[in-house]
Amino acid sequence: MKIVEKSKLFMGISAAIILVGIIVIVTMGLNLGIDFSGGSIITYDMGGEYQVSDLERILSDNGVFDAPVQQSGAGEVKNFAVVRIKPLESEEADVALRDTLLAEIQAIYPDASVETVDRVGSEAVMALVKDALLALGIAGVLILIYISIRFEFYSAISAILCLLHDVFIMLAFVAITRMEVNSTFIAGVLTIVGYSINNTIVVFDRIRDNQRAGYKEDMAQLVNESIKQTFTRSMYTSLTTLVTIVLLYVLGADSIKNFAMPIIVGLLAGTYSSLVIAGPMWTLLLGKRKPKAKKAS
Repeated sequence: MKIVEKSKLFMGISAAIILVGIIVIVTMGLNLGIDFSGGSIITYDMGGEYQVSDLERILSDNGVFDAPVQQSGAGEVKNFAVVRIKPLESEEADVALRDTLLAEIQAIYPDASVETVDRVGSEAVMALVKDALLALGIAGVLILIYISIRFEFYSAISAILCLLHDVFIMLAFVAITRMEVNSTFIAGVLTIVGYSINNTIVVFDRIRDNQRAGYKEDMAQLVNESIKQTFTRSMYTSLTTLVTIVLLYVLGADSIKNFAMPIIVGLLAGTYSSLVIAGPMWTLLLGKRKPKAKKAS
């Protein structure tokens, strides 16, 4: 298993995917959901049982896409429908659209009415972005400190670079596929940051154990052998988690799918980075030299 020797290929594949994502973001932007773009959250009281497909058809007929209808309500009958609509060019256009939607809904469900209309403004959007970046920043700093103490500084730098790799791959995926970026995506990113670091730590832990055992080969061989020893364990762990998330995506509602799909991509990216990027990155940072054997504590 010559992972270090093929590190340029592995890193090149990741760089190509991220580059395509950057190009898409620069040229087309991200498909921002209402959590980031602002807009209106409309709750309809349908007056009884209703079909989600009817509301989705009315929305699409009026040019409202990527706005899944969420059913809510107490008891077995979910008589409320929650719709998130992105802002139009003016408040007057927003009001006109809401009136049109209500009229068409009442044509099918005469007892339907608007329960509440909540507007998400720019201040709330900026607060969400600020909190998301702050959470990622704090997580990164704490991970850096933890791995520096448990292993050493270059291992921590490699781990952080791998986490950034996973986040950028997820971002590239949602940009290319035009998936909506909302608060569930941020939750998915934070989930992957916590999960992905686990496999990376396992690899570095094996490298340290081999060093303490007096491994005499060169650094590339040390990393290759350590990855080989942890490969099966990492694959089984990732596959077990992946099966659960895939089932959640297949069987879940649209709102759950927007959370599950980025996690699926993040799991694949995290497994990839921990096995074929973390170790070679550490080797690159330290330089090609024979590792010093450490005495077992």
